[in-house]
Amino acid sequence: MQRGIAGIAGIALVQVLLIVAVLSILALYFTQSARNQVHNATLMVDKAQAYVELHNAQANVLYALLTEQKDPEQANKNNQSNNVLTNNWNFHGAPFSYNQQVTVTLQDLRGLLNLHYPNKQRLRQLLTYSGLNDYDAQLTSQQIIDWQNLDTRSDYLPSNITARHAAIHDISELKHLGLKSDQLNALQANTTQYKKGAFNPMNAPNSLLNALLSSDVAAHVIMLRNTKHLTVQEFAQVTGFSESEDIILYPSNLFKVTLQAHVGDASIQKVIYYHLQPTGKPVVNIVAVKAQ
Repeated sequence: MQRGIAGIAGIALVQVLLIVAVLSILALYFTQSARNQVHNATLMVDKAQAYVELHNAQANVLYALLTEQKDPEQANKNNQSNNVLTNNWNFHGAPFSYNQQVTVTLQDLRGLLNLHYPNKQRLRQLLTYSGLNDYDAQLTSQQIIDWQNLDTRSDYLPSNITARHAAIHDISELKHLGLKSDQLNALQANTTQYKKGAFNPMNAPNSLLNALLSSDVAAHVIMLRNTKHLTVQEFAQVTGFSESEDIILYPSNLFKVTLQAHVGDASIQKVIYYHLQPTGKPVVNIVAVKAQ
């Protein structure tokens, strides 16, 4: 009799333990699910706030580009104004803080090499700086030109590569020529397909300056530029670049604007290409929105 009672008690204990285990698992599941839902809700709120911060920065940057002085001589004299944006900005692609949530990068497209009709010497220097030897840099630069050329025949393209015979729309298309990631990254950072006309080396990215100039001259120019003491006269004197049909040492109205917003765990990015015509119609042309 006692053994029967003990057996029943043992079975009951096991059942109770199983029920407790099941309830514990359910409790852990609901707790984890609640945490995930709270995290997702917080992330959505953070992302919405990040979009607000990004669009606010975009509007103010665009307004400043249309209304503020971009002449390097005048900008250096007026860099102690109350406008935090214009005090911090630059047009050579160095990121700067707009506020605690948003980082902005402005690149004057005149400071980049035109990939559709590149200067062969400068393109070759860039490819050499990216790691190619002189022969391969010269061959690759000619292949980039010929691949876009309307001519049906090229002595530089291998027989297994079919030329595009048109201007490229994105750097990634050059993978068809067998370019390695180092060369593609260098072209992505220092060339553009949205620009025509003259080149402004004063607004070239640091990497392009290092490709086109000796290391000591590039370091000197970058130092002066970072401290906002670089003048057109000194730049021309130090580098040998002076204004000509090919070179204009003044910002253009073509800009690549990169906005990066971080709020909590949310992060969003937007890249916009603007063609600005303060006295034209329309005043603002959005050439492209590359990423968001």
